[in-house]
Amino acid sequence: MSSFDATASGTPFGPSMVGTNSTNRFQGAFPDPYLDYASTQMPRSIYDVLRWCEFVWVTTGTYRMASQRVVRYFLTQIELTDADDSEKKKYQDFLENEINMMEVLATAGDNYLCYGNDFMSISVPFRRNLRCPKCHLERPIGRCQWTFDSYKFMSSCSKCNYKGEFHRVDRRSLESDPVRIVHWSPYEMRIQYFPISGETTYFWEIPGYFKTYIKSGNPFYIEHTPWEIIEAVRENKLFRFEKDIIFHMRDEPIAGIRNFGWGLPLIMSNFKLAWYIQVLRRYNEAIALDYIIPFRVMVPVPGTSREADPVLHINMQQFYSRVMSLYKQHRKDPTMIHALPFPIDIKSIGGDGKSLAPWELIDKATDEFLNAQGVPAEMYRGNLQINVAPVSIRLFERTWVHMVGGFNTFLRWALRRIADLRNWEKVKARLQPVMMADSIEDRQIRIQLAQSQQISAQTAYAPFGINVRDEIRKQLEEEKFRQEEMAKFQEDQAQRSKLESTMQAGAMGMMPYAQAGGAMPPGGQPGMPPGGQPGMPPGGQPGMPMGGQPGMPMGGQPGMPMGGGGGGGTTPQDMQAQADQIAYQMLAMPAELRRSELLKLKKSNETLHAIVISRMNNIRQQAQTQGGFQMLQQQVAGGGQM
Repeated sequence: MSSFDATASGTPFGPSMVGTNSTNRFQGAFPDPYLDYASTQMPRSIYDVLRWCEFVWVTTGTYRMASQRVVRYFLTQIELTDADDSEKKKYQDFLENEINMMEVLATAGDNYLCYGNDFMSISVPFRRNLRCPKCHLERPIGRCQWTFDSYKFMSSCSKCNYKGEFHRVDRRSLESDPVRIVHWSPYEMRIQYFPISGETTYFWEIPGYFKTYIKSGNPFYIEHTPWEIIEAVRENKLFRFEKDIIFHMRDEPIAGIRNFGWGLPLIMSNFKLAWYIQVLRRYNEAIALDYIIPFRVMVPVPGTSREADPVLHINMQQFYSRVMSLYKQHRKDPTMIHALPFPIDIKSIGGDGKSLAPWELIDKATDEFLNAQGVPAEMYRGNLQINVAPVSIRLFERTWVHMVGGFNTFLRWALRRIADLRNWEKVKARLQPVMMADSIEDRQIRIQLAQSQQISAQTAYAPFGINVRDEIRKQLEEEKFRQEEMAKFQEDQAQRSKLESTMQAGAMGMMPYAQAGGAMPPGGQPGMPPGGQPGMPPGGQPGMPMGGQPGMPMGGQPGMPMGGGGGGGTTPQDMQAQADQIAYQMLAMPAELRRSELLKLKKSNETLHAIVISRMNNIRQQAQTQGGFQMLQQQVAGGGQM
């Protein structure tokens, strides 16, 4: 860059940039219309601007609610790009559950519309520990007894009994503690701005209460305050933020306004309108106090002649006392009857506040003010009857494109910082465009283009808030769930059918042994019980118990235990074989018949009864592990051939 002597004669910049002192010939003929009352009350510094804007925001509910509705109108879903599905899911969970990004953006938008500025940073969590310099025992500061003297930690070690100064150790805890987005007060921020390059450095003027807590050694503040801020308090300096630590979302003023890095609130352009509305409301308040309730006066009715006029013949002081006494008695007992020697009348003075109140002027000024703020009347009135043309909606959306751009820039900055802090893969993010201005026909065209594979399905369904990938996963999960439930239902039906056939066969005294390729029952033909004839109990005659004569237990002689023969003893192997046979026979019976036979068996031979019960339990367990009822039926059909 080359220099140029601007003081030299013949500069090529045209007329002089210095204002003229020549007198306007019309000066004094008319008063200056811009020299009004509002102009004398305008803020003179950026911090006065911030305080006035905050006061209007807090005290004017219509303006605040209208501004908040504008902000939340543009808070749509966050789109993540340039990452695989696993990374997107991780970021989505972080944005929704850990920092609640929608709430962060809503607060940023409120600060932006109120102050014209919002200073944000990411608070990196850490945990402060104290370490013994002798034995190097390190413990969290919250679990130690310590004092803060001359910015040093004094404590005693429980391990080596050392007493004195301890070393401070700060460790980041990104995975265990949540990350927070901090919105800094604009009153405490200081900006160093270079106008040529736009380079900006941000400082925090630490407030007095914060310094007091640090200097007094408040445990809560000492434990959670970064040590760099404590050092700034000790040196009584401004705290300087490193580059890219602060994200400054600001409403840029026009080029001619040297605001030195500060944003200019939009409401400053409407200062006179806001002043005018407040003047109307002030006088409306005075009217409400003085003219809403009429002033009532009781007076004696004048007579038709001089002799009949009570005013000329009574003591007015006594009249006043008498009337006020009647009024007090009426307040206590409204049904009491009062008497006066002459008639009186009540006159109402005032009470015309409704006709005096400037509510039409207030409504008109409020409409003009909010329209100048870029807020449609239907939005701040909240009547939910927004029937305007798409062109009007598109104009409204374009009016606030700078705020949406600020939101998207902040999202990219925040996710880049989070990726660096947690060593995550970097992604790009933005808010989905607001599609209210698009007509139903436009959305149908998008769907048709997606069906013809000229655009992606995500592009077509994005205006409806639909994530195509998530919907595909949900469809596949539903189909998988449907198939699993259908398989369970079919399996239950098959088991129920087999169980019903088994129960029916047991009720008829026989088991369905005659399976295709099935094994022969022990000691009999297919379709016959073990060791018997068709229609007979196992090992006996018709109408007889299993294995004996009438009145005999199963498999024995009168007066002998089950399985016992006349004369010879029974070996354990014989008893086990007999128990196996009886167990399979019992499993084939209906439940009622089975309980009856088991009771008879217990009375005749408790040892064999115990072995049969144990064997039946083993068969059931094996059937469950090897295929349920199907395996159980095969075992019964096989007569115990495992």
